[in-house]
Amino acid sequence: MAEPIRVLQIVGRMDRGGIETMIMNIYRNIDREKVQFDFLAHYGKEAEFNDEIRSLGGRIYEMPAIRDETHIYYWKLFEYIKALDKFFKEHKEYKIIHCHMTNTASIYMPIAKKHGVTCLISHSHSTKGKAGLVGVVTDFLHKPIYKYATDMLACSEAAKKWFYPKELIDSGRVKVIANAIDADRFRFNPEKRSEMRAKLGLENKTVIACVARFREEKNQKFLIDILNELLKTRKDAMLVFAGDGPCEEDCKKRAEEYGISDNILFLGMRSDVPDILQAADAFALTSFWEGLPVTGIEAQASGLHCVISDGVTEETDALGMVEFLSLDEPVSKWAEKLTEAAEKPRKDTYEAIKASGYDIHTTTPWLQEFYLKKAGSPFLKKEE
Repeated sequence: MAEPIRVLQIVGRMDRGGIETMIMNIYRNIDREKVQFDFLAHYGKEAEFNDEIRSLGGRIYEMPAIRDETHIYYWKLFEYIKALDKFFKEHKEYKIIHCHMTNTASIYMPIAKKHGVTCLISHSHSTKGKAGLVGVVTDFLHKPIYKYATDMLACSEAAKKWFYPKELIDSGRVKVIANAIDADRFRFNPEKRSEMRAKLGLENKTVIACVARFREEKNQKFLIDILNELLKTRKDAMLVFAGDGPCEEDCKKRAEEYGISDNILFLGMRSDVPDILQAADAFALTSFWEGLPVTGIEAQASGLHCVISDGVTEETDALGMVEFLSLDEPVSKWAEKLTEAAEKPRKDTYEAIKASGYDIHTTTPWLQEFYLKKAGSPFLKKEE
């Protein structure tokens, strides 16, 4: 029997972020006897998904970090280039690389191509660059990607238009692939809802959930401002955060300043997000920008109505369950809309999510066939 093709996923670090969750959703559901994922990671740390990756047969390779959340370490650039050259020289088995970490793709793509990689996939997951010097540098590094990428993907129409030149989009070369989820895991379950609300101490509470890393662009401090306003009319209101990150402490300080810390649960990085969403009454995202947040799709898959900033692509509204609001609107308006969302009846949206194209069992077969065609795999001939 033929060996599976090995696709190298190039990522930052495989923690529980939106991009990483999407990759893992595909990885769990792809036929790993035909397509196996390996990972070229950065930042040199163990990550949340690493153990599962290894259990599924994936290999993880680490590159030297040249940046963190806020800084670029320019003096490490030559070390990074040298490590990349050594890696691709030693690993000739990779003919396909799937590039999710686009801020250094113009560095590693030509090196990979020099060493025999024939399929270089760029994948846009955002609609805006970072602020400050880091943003200026990464935007500059984005530019040459189109010279090297053989295939171009985006998570949404907005992410496509932000990242790729108009002439490439007009040529039809850029494909939008949905940030799909395992819809069955998020299906509304009244028994699980009661269990989780009791477990988290949320019985008889109005619960607003936010699942996102604490990063500058996620803007969770504004959500704490909204909660402070909401508590003026809904004394039972609770805000539940699932995620971690560099801005978490600032959010905790903001809650302390308002004296509302007892109305907020900071749950940290969680592996049971489907269960946490069961416990909620509404879902909120106050991000400055997003490509297409997986968590917004997950929330709708669990039957939650959502209030989301208009900096997030409208494609997030997969089921007509999202109210988009400007961040310029007063907190009272946000509090009003979240109250309305929380009071709407919960329903089973499983079939609707599947029909919308956001179920992983729709996306994975397409991507599997795409990889097999690019590799010229004998498995493709058998399938045809």
